[in-house]
Amino acid sequence: MRNFLKFFAIYLGLIIGVLVLLKGEGVPNFLFFPLRSTELFYGIYYGPFKIGECKIRITSKKYEAIVYSVGLGKIFFPFYAKWDTWVDKEGYPLKVLIYSRERGKERKKLIKFNKKQNTVFYQKLLPKKKKSEVISIDFPVYDELSSFIKAISIDYYYVNKTALPVYIKKSRDFIILKAERETACKIGKEEKKCIKVLIHLPEKSELLKRTSQIEMKILKREKYPVELKGKLPLLGHLVGKLQKISYLDYAKVISSSKEGI
Repeated sequence: MRNFLKFFAIYLGLIIGVLVLLKGEGVPNFLFFPLRSTELFYGIYYGPFKIGECKIRITSKKYEAIVYSVGLGKIFFPFYAKWDTWVDKEGYPLKVLIYSRERGKERKKLIKFNKKQNTVFYQKLLPKKKKSEVISIDFPVYDELSSFIKAISIDYYYVNKTALPVYIKKSRDFIILKAERETACKIGKEEKKCIKVLIHLPEKSELLKRTSQIEMKILKREKYPVELKGKLPLLGHLVGKLQKISYLDYAKVISSSKEGI
């Protein structure tokens, strides 16, 4: 369950790229940055029990995902994580900072991408700072958060199956996305038509070490992902449900995104 909470911190990041750009009909599928900065709030449920919450923020320069346990989840699995990805104008990562705290133990690491030299700078900062590494890798490549945001911009009516290159554990691998079928979904008590998309991550993914199946439901017309479901061995399904959308003050967001790369 702890790893599944980590999954929601990043996987829900794919949701926000679609909220403005794909809100209407006929929007080009190569556009995936929001015209307005957006923040989403998700509840994470195990059956009827809310065990976690996730806050997602996206701007044109930076993606952020925060997840933490609540209720019974906080009692049995106290956990907090924050993933920050600074991106270029095409949505590829420039710098990634990942922090987590579990039962008082902190972890933190820094990753920098150099497209000109085809290298990745990697360093663990917590619990103990370690010597940095420079890794040669093929470009283009996403980190896990930016790859999910890119994934949500795909028009699954025309692209049934595709793969995105992603940096995972010091190497380049691929995330596979496949549109399954039209299905029913709910927003509150209202039933809507959605498209079901299956997402397969490499086994070495930091997000889904124990997750055997992931599925996403996207509203057919509005293109909002409203539900994310993952399956854990023994525990069964946990579900992330969209609860709130906020459009942020553009000027304030831009000023807060001017952090060094």
